[in-house]
Amino acid sequence: MERRDRGSDPAADGTGETPEEGMAAGEAGVTPALTRLRLPLGTMGNVKAELARLYRDGKAGRRDIAEVSKLANVLSILGRLIEGTETAAAIEAIEQELKEMRRK
Repeated sequence: MERRDRGSDPAADGTGETPEEGMAAGEAGVTPALTRLRLPLGTMGNVKAELARLYRDGKAGRRDIAEVSKLANVLSILGRLIEGTETAAAIEAIEQELKEMRRK
């Protein structure tokens, strides 16, 4: 059996089938539409709300627990990034205030 580079293998996804072979008859060449969610996640409040929604979905069985765990980890990382940015902005504002107080 010839071994090909995974980058050039159309069946590199591990199924052993090319995309056409994995589709039912009449579906060749049809790509499922990907839905892109645009959730507001720019603030800690937004991240907190999304995390709570995710928890409720997992608890109610609407989402697989493994998926909930992965998404919760990503939200946790995002929350730490937002927290760091907000902290840096607060420190900068305090430093500016101190500079202005020293000038007086």
